[in-house]
Amino acid sequence: MRFLRKVRVIALAACPLLLVCCLEQYDPSKNNAKFAAEWKQSEQSIPKLTATGEIPAAGGEQKVDAEERYATICANCHGPKGNGDGPGGAALTPKPRNFHDKAWQASVDDARIIKVITKGGASVGLSATMAPWGSVLSPEEIVALMKKVRAFGQQ
Repeated sequence: MRFLRKVRVIALAACPLLLVCCLEQYDPSKNNAKFAAEWKQSEQSIPKLTATGEIPAAGGEQKVDAEERYATICANCHGPKGNGDGPGGAALTPKPRNFHDKAWQASVDDARIIKVITKGGASVGLSATMAPWGSVLSPEEIVALMKKVRAFGQQ
């Protein structure tokens, strides 16, 4: 009983303090400038990450290395030499594209290859297991990969 009485006394003493604290309401208008700055920043273009996962230095043009991009992004499924025999593609159905296929190379234009790289296989009616890379790669990197795919057809 003594314990309950002490709890009641403490609760009654704390009530006025809580009321005083709750009377001051949150005013979001004092943060409007901060919100506006964050909104403006969110609308700016996001820099693409480097191959090592770092944000590139501002103002510096980066050299696009198609060999490196192919090795890190494409080779797992399409194979290191573009034969469609990569370790990641072994369990996929349908199998990844063999870029050495002359008939396929002749039947497809550069815009379609760019669209598949950018928006994924499902964007052109192919397998959805071909992931879209447009949010990861810059337009220059995508064009460089398209040229790399075309180069496999010349071998």
